[in-house]
Amino acid sequence: MHQLKRLLLVVLGLTFVGGLGTGAWIGTLLAAPPKKAARLDRRVNDFKAHFDLDATQERQLRTVLADYDHRKDQIKDTITPEQLRQIRSLEETSRKRIRLILTEPQRTEYDKLVGSR
Repeated sequence: MHQLKRLLLVVLGLTFVGGLGTGAWIGTLLAAPPKKAARLDRRVNDFKAHFDLDATQERQLRTVLADYDHRKDQIKDTITPEQLRQIRSLEETSRKRIRLILTEPQRTEYDKLVGSR
């Protein structure tokens, strides 16, 4: 009987430790930003670092890039020639919108970067 109690305590202890580990793992997953959000943040941060954007420009850029990603995802599942044309049109429209956000010196630098791609 004494051995059974000891075994039950060990099982209970292992269950508790396992639950803590699982809870910590789930908490980490929930705290991590989604991949799309992380990618958007990285792109905005790249722009900020390269173009020294002010807060208004950053907000506007985030809107343009998020809109671009959303609309591209809607088109991307089955790409037909028409959809490919739509994606290229969307990319061009997004570049034009980004240019409107930038100051003239920033625009010149942006045009150099976009032109080199």
